[in-house]
Amino acid sequence: MNPKEQEFFVDAGVVAEFLGVARETVLALARRGELPAHALPSSNKGLRRTWRFKLSEISAFMEKSK
Repeated sequence: MNPKEQEFFVDAGVVAEFLGVARETVLALARRGELPAHALPSSNKGLRRTWRFKLSEISAFMEKSK
């Protein structure tokens, strides 16, 4: 990726499609710290965290895990 290009965060659905797994699997791995993820705090105490991902981090993690 060009350093001048900005990489955007994606949601668990995009990562699931990228990895070929279920969205719930991606979220479980993120919660356990087994997948690079960024937790966004919820402004509502009763709501769950929102997880966002960078595909470059996911790709690098997968390459390193081989």
